Amino acid sequence: MKKSSRILAGLAFLGLLIFLVVPNQEFYETLFPLRENTEIVVYDDQADGGNSVAQMTLLDSSLVLECKLNANTGRDAWCGLIWTFTHEKEYHYQNWTFVDSLILETETMGISEILIKVWTYDPDVTLETDKKTFRLLIKEVPLKEGQKRIAIPFESFYTPDYWYTQTKTNRNLTKRHQETVAKVEITPGWHTPRDSVFRISIRNFSAKGVSNVPFGILLAYLTILMMAAIGLRQKK
Repeated sequence: MKKSSRILAGLAFLGLLIFLVVPNQEFYETLFPLRENTEIVVYDDQADGGNSVAQMTLLDSSLVLECKLNANTGRDAWCGLIWTFTHEKEYHYQNWTFVDSLILETETMGISEILIKVWTYDPDVTLETDKKTFRLLIKEVPLKEGQKRIAIPFESFYTPDYWYTQTKTNRNLTKRHQETVAKVEITPGWHTPRDSVFRISIRNFSAKGVSNVPFGILLAYLTILMMAAIGLRQKK
């Protein structure tokens, strides 16, 4: 019994030692500066009859969005930036399973809130020919004028009620599908002033995280050893 206990203790120590020496599996993906197979475009509502005006300036060290929303409060107005992951003009989904935060380094003027939207492929809902059917994950990010670095926990993103209504999707379908990210979008917040120019200058925009797989394996390994130790004790 003592010999078996020593063997189990030695195996537990070996497992802990391996866990400590194995390097962390860190995830990092940059949205700006732009990476290969990533497209970014600016858009406004003019194609739909609106009068909003948006312009994007792409520099070596920053990405600048300037926009003035349609002054007519009787109709919706919009503008923004959208990143699409593509390969040979087809969607090339990114696996963000291990992403725990989005990092945004920005300088703003004339705006107090932005929306960050992450669009994922949901096999129960999504049609690639209809962008509205990609599952939407959204987060409101308050801002103050000037330079800032913001870390946004990815767990704080949620699927809004209006997406379920627009797509007529069963609200019980709540899986986030972080393994199939298709697009990322930045738009002005819900209460952005109309008919005045705002500016968002992005110096860095990235997704990062650390894989918890090694810890999960260690936990399962130690659980098995504990069960074996309990079994030996009961046998005795």
